[in-house]
Amino acid sequence: MGNATEFLIRHRSFVGFLFLVAALWLATPNARSISIGFFIMMIGMFFRGWSSGYIDKDRELATQGPYSLTRNPLYFGNLLLAAGIAVAGNNWLTVLVCAAFYFPFFTFLIAVERRRMRSRFGSRYDEWARQANLFFPRIKRIDASNFNIAFYMKNREYRVFFYSLFVIAVLIVKYLRKIGFIGSSG
Repeated sequence: MGNATEFLIRHRSFVGFLFLVAALWLATPNARSISIGFFIMMIGMFFRGWSSGYIDKDRELATQGPYSLTRNPLYFGNLLLAAGIAVAGNNWLTVLVCAAFYFPFFTFLIAVERRRMRSRFGSRYDEWARQANLFFPRIKRIDASNFNIAFYMKNREYRVFFYSLFVIAVLIVKYLRKIGFIGSSG
């Protein structure tokens, strides 16, 4: 991988944080947008949490649970999180910021990861790729019994839950200030 690619992958959380700050700054939330946005974010958090209990990163090819529905369930969960933030933000500029970060960045990451996984797992990856959609989950009945809480903890997925709660809290405070329920200090 080139230096620019490695830089983006290594610093993707920081880049995402900058876009998140911009989205929150531009947001004009109301009670309805926060409620609907948080519901969408909860679905994204669930999908990410569920996915993280099946992945032992760079050691084993995850093909069960949500990975039997899509090859990128974590990124699909991120799409739902971004959509939830955009809805909760209740502003077209917030939607544009979320879309400007998500679509180019995750399209790029998916392409890089596909090459890396094919190189690492070869024909096993190709066989799985024929059975699982690239991005949007295939609707089918699956066996969810192999969820591993140790993987969930190792992957530190619980952080997404706390970050999501923080985002909603910021939007709630912003809304309460807007309606005069709480005043701004200073």
